[in-house]
Amino acid sequence: MPDNTPLVQLLQALGGGVAGGLTRTLVQPFDVIKIRFQMQVEPVGKHGYESKYQGLLHAFRSIYKEEGLRGIWRGHNSGQVLSITYAVVQFWSYEQLRVKAHKMPFFDDRPLLLYFVCGGLAGCLGTVAAQPFDVIRTQVVAADPTSKRSRMSSLRGVHFVHSTEGLRGLSRGLVFTLAQIFPLVGANFLIYKYLNALVLFIVKKSNPDHNIPGPCLFVNGALAGVSSKLLVYPADLMKKRMQLHGFHQDRQTFGRNPICPTAKQCFMTTLKGPGRAASEGREGQERRT
Repeated sequence: MPDNTPLVQLLQALGGGVAGGLTRTLVQPFDVIKIRFQMQVEPVGKHGYESKYQGLLHAFRSIYKEEGLRGIWRGHNSGQVLSITYAVVQFWSYEQLRVKAHKMPFFDDRPLLLYFVCGGLAGCLGTVAAQPFDVIRTQVVAADPTSKRSRMSSLRGVHFVHSTEGLRGLSRGLVFTLAQIFPLVGANFLIYKYLNALVLFIVKKSNPDHNIPGPCLFVNGALAGVSSKLLVYPADLMKKRMQLHGFHQDRQTFGRNPICPTAKQCFMTTLKGPGRAASEGREGQERRT
């Protein structure tokens, strides 16, 4: 079967969507914890501050006690729409870009660069397509459990944010998202392909068919994902805090809120550290009230 027929493209898109959906199901509880930590101005732990969440286990226990099992999986539906949309566009566009890049001598002679560039561009395309659902997922997870915002569906949330904030609200944090996604996905594909090539080199004498064992693929994928995520995590933090802007009124039970109306102010406030950021956040909220 040719490499780029419509059927192959459809299977690539479906495969990406299924992979994205299954992954979201497994990691959603940890994603809830991550977003709650990112929105918490006070440092994780006591350290003289009244931190709502003081560690991973404490956060799980607190969310389960206050919100039940539904709280641990809060935002799962929005997250599924986000993950499937992103994965379909990313996987499909990556394969299309890879096929075209292989026809260029410059990239064909530099396979690692090809993986990085094609992966990065595919990630950016997937990010733009899924950006509105990313905003909704963040708001659902970060809002007070008793607020209407925390119970928004994906489509209703997109309509609500668009009607109150316009396209700017739906694209909030997109600059930081694109800043992180190109190196994130590019490095992910590059590291994954490199590790697979390394495995083949190690086992080539005992594996003439050049088949990589399933456990090795799993470990390589995990290592590639963790390594690339560590590189761009600061940008992810900035993105989440910018997406918080505009609904502080729905966050009354989580302590102080980070003040991030612009990318520059968000960066400077976060850079000053938890103590000063919390102080500025409290003063800003007092001035508004």
